[in-house]
Amino acid sequence: MSQGHRHDDDCCGEGSPDRIGNALLKMKEKAMRITKPRKAMLKVLAMATRPLSAEEIHAQAGDGTLDLVTVYRSLGALDEAGIVQRHPLERGRSLYALVSPNHHHHHVICRRCGRIDRLPGCDNARIESAARSKGYSDLTHIMEIYGICPDCANHSAHA
Repeated sequence: MSQGHRHDDDCCGEGSPDRIGNALLKMKEKAMRITKPRKAMLKVLAMATRPLSAEEIHAQAGDGTLDLVTVYRSLGALDEAGIVQRHPLERGRSLYALVSPNHHHHHVICRRCGRIDRLPGCDNARIESAARSKGYSDLTHIMEIYGICPDCANHSAHA
């Protein structure tokens, strides 16, 4: 996990064939079926500039034959394989983003309008060190920060 990563490096949401290729390679390594719907979902996730809901992925990847149940099942399998990262939201929904090798970041999410902004890098070294000192290995984490975005705060102030 890269701590010095900056998002103006154009790493996310550029639809790079490398990101899709890395995901397909990982699917092969995990002996996962590579289907047309899964490829379409990976393409949508690779183009996204923010995490997407299953419904958004369904709407963008669908050609009329992809059903929402397939999207949910595929996202579950891709999450379990480490190909996508699930971002749980406060009210039980989840968003999904394509994992990029050696890349990790978090988000701040507006409680009112749902706006999502990336936060730079991830400073989790101290917490993971504490977990390792307790004997844990193969560590990962999920963290989202919630608040009120400037637009919603300004709208409330003027209402």
